Amino acid sequence: MPELPELQALAEGLDAACAGRAITGASAWQPATLKTADPPLDALVGRTVTAVWRRGKLIGIEATDLTLVIHLMQGGRLGLTKRTAKRPGRTVAFSLSLDGGEEIRLREAATEHRANVHLLTAEGLDRHRPLTGLGPEPMGLSPAEWKGRLAARSARLHTALRDGHRVAGIGRAYASDIMWAGRLAPFASTSRLTDEECERLAKAADLVLGQALDRARERITTTLPDREARVTIVHKHFGEPCLRCGRKLERVSYEGYELVYCPDCQNGGRVLADRRLSRLLK
Repeated sequence: MPELPELQALAEGLDAACAGRAITGASAWQPATLKTADPPLDALVGRTVTAVWRRGKLIGIEATDLTLVIHLMQGGRLGLTKRTAKRPGRTVAFSLSLDGGEEIRLREAATEHRANVHLLTAEGLDRHRPLTGLGPEPMGLSPAEWKGRLAARSARLHTALRDGHRVAGIGRAYASDIMWAGRLAPFASTSRLTDEECERLAKAADLVLGQALDRARERITTTLPDREARVTIVHKHFGEPCLRCGRKLERVSYEGYELVYCPDCQNGGRVLADRRLSRLLK
């Protein structure tokens, strides 16, 4: 799933390429992708794109007094491409046509179509729960703010970091790398984090996300690639040596993803039980 760095780079690129351009058409090629009916899509025609922005994992395309809010979910990809006279391919879920012969396309190749688009008025935007329920952006968040967001209700750290209601925009990949960079135990209770641990967390989040954003800006402009060419430290590196201490990286497997960590650097030398392996041994 695209996370804060990739989506921020994409929003910046689309804003530079599309702001000031007139909208000539809008189509929901997969009708279920569009989750709103009022205002209708054709209300966009003739309006001008005024800005493209990111908040958490959401992309917003402002068109004067209306805003398209797009959530790519796991398999959605967004990009600017040349418009053709033919109907777009089956993976195209939504398109926004612009003057100059280009369009912004939302594609989704996954069998489960979860990407969604909302067209909202200013009042609707203020009430849109996927936006209003988001926590603050993690970059630049102070240690005290981190502690306040995480300690409000207890959870495992690796779960809390991916909870957009606490902090916005972090997913599985960067949560794992942030915990490694901060030498933080993935299963640590958020209600018991010390001030010193929260200071390490704040520094690690700024470092990991800042470096990832710099890299994303080098390879992402107006189109999100199909393949996530991320440079990660521990995410997807199970079994490899830790870059800091050399111990083999371990994992905890969940349905659809895995948590990778260093036992020595993050967990006092202890290996966490891998639930997938435990089930196989029963």
